[in-house]
Amino acid sequence: MSIRTFVLAIAMFAVAPAAAGAQSTYAPTGDTLRYREVITMQLASRSPQGETPVSIEQEATLAIVLFPVDTAHAWFEAFRFAHTIPEGRQTPPTGSMLKKPYRLKFDPRGRTEEISVPVFPQNVGAVDPTQQFADFFPRLPATPLRLGLVWTDTATRNMTNGDKTMATRLVASYVVERDTVVAGEPAFVIGIRQQTTYATDVGVPGRAMRVGFTNSGSDNGFVVFSKAGRMLSRQRFVSVTGRTTITGGDAGTVETTQTGTFMARVELVK
Repeated sequence: MSIRTFVLAIAMFAVAPAAAGAQSTYAPTGDTLRYREVITMQLASRSPQGETPVSIEQEATLAIVLFPVDTAHAWFEAFRFAHTIPEGRQTPPTGSMLKKPYRLKFDPRGRTEEISVPVFPQNVGAVDPTQQFADFFPRLPATPLRLGLVWTDTATRNMTNGDKTMATRLVASYVVERDTVVAGEPAFVIGIRQQTTYATDVGVPGRAMRVGFTNSGSDNGFVVFSKAGRMLSRQRFVSVTGRTTITGGDAGTVETTQTGTFMARVELVK
């Protein structure tokens, strides 16, 4: 999961069901799935002027519809965001985040690709909206899930959107750790270890400046995956390090480094 460039800049300037045990794909039922996502972050940005702490809180409800022909639509039904910097706590308006549709290519093993992404405000959200679904869903193996199954998955993305370039690489390892039952629904608990690298470069609107940002993250967590083919919940605990470079303007080139941790929790809601 990538941290939005704007947060660091603020800191510096201040599928059909199968029998139990046999399902190995997402089940595109056509129903609307709703997930509650909670993200909390603690960041520290360091520059020659000293250290600036930033904390972030985000709570959202996402609606997702999976279609049989490897596509999906998604949108935010609720969205709350706040960040705290030395100047105080800020809660920007979030109404413009709601009901704007993502169109996704979504295959039965959980690999996603954005066909179209809504335009969102620059200063709202803990995650770059173009990366919201980069690793939202765990990627399933080619063989049916079973206890003890181990697999790995690597995903890379390179994107240019106007004056912005972006590159992401995700390397994840999975292991099916145990069986469980959630609200009467049989499921697997899958442990996940993931390494992420992310880089972006973007121009500052209205100013002869560019912001370059790179980070790397290491996270541990787990997902609860229904044997009928639905993600029921996911938790992640992540440590990240990053660097921001601003070029242009009166200051010439300014660099800051960042360290931080965040926790993300996703739950299917009825």
